[in-house]
Order: sequence, then C-alpha cells, then structure tokens
Amino acid sequence: MDDMNRSCRDFTAVLASGEPTPGGGGAAALCGAVGAALCGMVASLTAGRKRYEAVETEIQQLLKRTNALQDELLEQAAADAEGFLPLRRAYGIPKDDPARESVMQRAAEAACAAPLRIMELCADALD
Repeated sequence: MDDMNRSCRDFTAVLASGEPTPGGGGAAALCGAVGAALCGMVASLTAGRKRYEAVETEIQQLLKRTNALQDELLEQAAADAEGFLPLRRAYGIPKDDPARESVMQRAAEAACAAPLRIMELCADALD
C-alpha cells in the first residue's frame, strides 16, 4: 500500500514497527507536506479578502507554490521507500562477496536521492 494513502494512525503505527518502510525520509516528507499545507491554509484564508487585495497576486502564487510543494513532497515519500529497497537487498549480500562493497555503495548513493530532494523541498517551503 502507498504509505501516503494510509491514515495518520496507520502511517505512524507502521513507522514505529520493524517494517523497512516508511522510514525517516517518508516521515520528513509528510511533515514537510503538512507544513506546506499550513502555509496554504493561511493563503486560502487571506485570498479574496478586500483588506489584502493589494497582494492578491502574491497570495495566488503562494497557493500554487504550496500545492506544488505538498504534491512533490508526498511523491518523494514514495520515492524514498522505493529508493531504500535496493539498499535493503544489498545488506543481504554475504560480507565475503567481492561485489558487496560496490553494490552497497551504489545502493546507498541511490537511497540518498529522495531524502536530499525532500530536504531541498522543505528548504523551499521555508522561503
């Protein structure tokens, strides 16, 4: 099941379990998406109000940006889970296998792609 389609209760229960995913990247992505949603909430409450009509264009841009950030962060949660699976398999390679080190290195680098993107998106949300 796609972790981002779980209820909050189910997501946190699986996160706390021994299951390999979701992990820290998925949790960070979810927190980032919630933060972006809160920014969007403020923009939604401000949009269309006479008092803020001078900044309506900026408010609409902010709404688009926060929606896009939410979507991409939730997509990255899934990418994080997918990116971890090759690393998990690599841990199963016998330690005396000469290919283990290079396979582990490639898998570890690939597993870092989604968490790095999640950090970039969260930093974007703070701007």
